[in-house]
Amino acid sequence: MTKKGILEKLGLLEAVEEKKPVVENGEVQKSEPVTYDRPVFSAPVEETKIKPEIEEKLDVLIESYEKNKFISIEELYRNKNLDRDTKQTIFIAEVFMKALPENLPIDIKKKSTLNIIDASGLKKEDLLNDAYIRIDALNTVLEDTVAKTADFKSKNESSIRELEERIQMLRRNIEERMEFEEKQTSVIEYEIQRIINIVDGIK
Repeated sequence: MTKKGILEKLGLLEAVEEKKPVVENGEVQKSEPVTYDRPVFSAPVEETKIKPEIEEKLDVLIESYEKNKFISIEELYRNKNLDRDTKQTIFIAEVFMKALPENLPIDIKKKSTLNIIDASGLKKEDLLNDAYIRIDALNTVLEDTVAKTADFKSKNESSIRELEERIQMLRRNIEERMEFEEKQTSVIEYEIQRIINIVDGIK
């Protein structure tokens, strides 16, 4: 019987029965080499499912990232579909005001700006409405930011309190363990010394 190959020993290959040598006219005929079936591997192990608590931790991390994601004014306007041409927004009034001499009295500057707006074919009411929509959108994001910050702060402060309680408990556990060690050590050392004294008495 031939020695098993290492793959065969591991059960990864199954040897086909080896043919016995054929003897003709006193000569041994060449036998066919031992062949092996294809290795049979077990089906791939199904990936371990992520535990619910890990998924929850990932959700918290993602939520935390999203809460701290900075939103620029341009992005805010774009999200609210307010990224229009300046000529159609309240900001055109700013352009007109800056074009006027700075030393003009406030009343004259205001009247001149309104005249330019009117001459440009724009309506004051449309520009004021655009201003109102923008302020409302900005306030919505501001209120949402403040609310999420308060919620984030509350959750983290709660976690801090839990961690502090956990730390105190662990410190108590350490103290109790140290007391146990001291008591156990004292008893054992006393017994060892007792035995030594007996041994010294009979040597």
